[in-house]
Amino acid sequence: MASTSEITVRYAETDCMGVVHHAVYPVWFEIARTDYIKNAAISYSEMEKRGVMLPVTGISCKYRLPAKYDDCLVVTARITRFTPARIEFGYTVTRKGETQVLCEGTSSHGFVDSQDFRPLNLKKAMPEVYERILQEAIGDGAV
Repeated sequence: MASTSEITVRYAETDCMGVVHHAVYPVWFEIARTDYIKNAAISYSEMEKRGVMLPVTGISCKYRLPAKYDDCLVVTARITRFTPARIEFGYTVTRKGETQVLCEGTSSHGFVDSQDFRPLNLKKAMPEVYERILQEAIGDGAV
């Protein structure tokens, strides 16, 4: 199911007008994605220790409204596609306590072997992790 991560906008993430720079949103997506995976199945660091990495193969952002310095934001992540070899996440960014979307986006990833970066089948490499993520993906309506 969807996972949420709270972020308070830091001064360094803004421009001289106090508006969040567009390049910061993918960083926040990463925070939400790693929280999602950790809550669902396994931490990224443990997955990497066990030989599986999840590099980004694509990313998109649609900026709707500006976030500003010191805003408390909620970044929601959910799985939008999942196969044994790939996973895609969808994200929304809102101000805490509000429903209006400031930014939405996606990130696509492939499961690879951490030694040679060759694609791998997560279902075969880590069946227990695959099953936990599959259940989350089903809950997100991705499968």
